[in-house]
Amino acid sequence: MEKLGIDEKYGKRRQITFRIGPVCQDRLERAAALFNMKPSEYAKAVLYKDLGIFDEPLDQRRRTWRQKKQRLDEDDF
Repeated sequence: MEKLGIDEKYGKRRQITFRIGPVCQDRLERAAALFNMKPSEYAKAVLYKDLGIFDEPLDQRRRTWRQKKQRLDEDDF
Protein backbone atom coordinates (compact mmCIF):
# COMPACT_ATOMS: atom_id res chain seq x y z
CA MET A 1 0.00 0.00 0.00
CA GLU A 2 1.41 3.34 -1.08
CA LYS A 3 1.73 6.10 1.50
CA LEU A 4 -0.12 9.21 0.33
CA GLY A 5 1.16 12.73 0.88
CA ILE A 6 -0.96 15.44 2.46
CA ASP A 7 -1.92 16.94 -0.93
CA GLU A 8 -3.03 13.60 -2.34
CA LYS A 9 -4.93 12.62 0.79
CA TYR A 10 -6.74 15.88 1.61
CA GLY A 11 -6.40 18.04 -1.52
CA LYS A 12 -4.70 21.36 -2.08
CA ARG A 13 -4.42 23.60 1.00
CA ARG A 14 -5.98 27.07 0.94
CA GLN A 15 -5.41 30.11 3.10
CA ILE A 16 -8.21 32.32 4.37
CA THR A 17 -8.07 35.68 6.12
CA PHE A 18 -10.71 37.53 8.08
CA ARG A 19 -10.85 40.57 10.35
CA ILE A 20 -12.13 40.56 13.92
CA GLY A 21 -12.95 43.34 16.34
CA PRO A 22 -11.24 44.07 19.65
CA VAL A 23 -13.85 42.24 21.76
CA CYS A 24 -13.55 39.14 19.59
CA GLN A 25 -9.76 39.33 19.72
CA ASP A 26 -9.79 39.49 23.52
CA ARG A 27 -12.12 36.50 23.84
CA LEU A 28 -10.18 34.54 21.22
CA GLU A 29 -6.88 35.11 23.02
CA ARG A 30 -8.36 34.10 26.39
CA ALA A 31 -10.02 30.97 24.97
CA ALA A 32 -6.85 29.93 23.12
CA ALA A 33 -4.81 30.34 26.31
CA LEU A 34 -7.12 27.89 28.10
CA PHE A 35 -6.08 25.19 25.63
CA ASN A 36 -2.43 26.31 25.43
CA MET A 37 -2.85 27.22 21.76
CA LYS A 38 -2.14 30.24 19.60
CA PRO A 39 -5.27 32.23 18.69
CA SER A 40 -4.95 31.18 15.03
CA GLU A 41 -4.68 27.50 15.99
CA TYR A 42 -7.74 27.77 18.24
CA ALA A 43 -9.78 29.57 15.55
CA LYS A 44 -8.91 26.85 13.04
CA ALA A 45 -9.80 24.09 15.51
CA VAL A 46 -13.20 25.68 16.21
CA LEU A 47 -13.86 26.12 12.48
CA TYR A 48 -13.02 22.47 11.78
CA LYS A 49 -15.20 21.32 14.70
CA ASP A 50 -18.18 23.38 13.51
CA LEU A 51 -17.79 22.06 9.97
CA GLY A 52 -17.56 18.47 11.21
CA ILE A 53 -14.08 17.88 9.83
CA PHE A 54 -12.29 15.62 12.30
CA ASP A 55 -9.97 13.58 10.07
CA GLU A 56 -7.92 16.44 8.62
CA PRO A 57 -4.80 17.58 10.53
CA LEU A 58 -4.95 21.08 12.02
CA ASP A 59 -1.43 22.33 11.43
CA GLN A 60 1.19 21.18 8.94
CA ARG A 61 3.86 23.77 9.72
CA ARG A 62 7.14 22.45 11.04
CA ARG A 63 8.39 23.92 14.28
CA THR A 64 12.07 24.09 15.04
CA TRP A 65 13.56 22.96 18.32
CA ARG A 66 14.37 26.62 19.16
CA GLN A 67 10.68 27.56 19.00
CA LYS A 68 9.71 24.57 21.13
CA LYS A 69 12.43 25.39 23.67
CA GLN A 70 11.35 29.05 23.90
CA ARG A 71 7.76 27.97 24.43
CA LEU A 72 8.80 25.55 27.18
CA ASP A 73 10.94 28.23 28.85
CA GLU A 74 8.01 30.67 28.82
CA ASP A 75 5.80 28.09 30.52
CA ASP A 76 8.32 27.69 33.35
CA PHE A 77 7.89 31.30 34.49
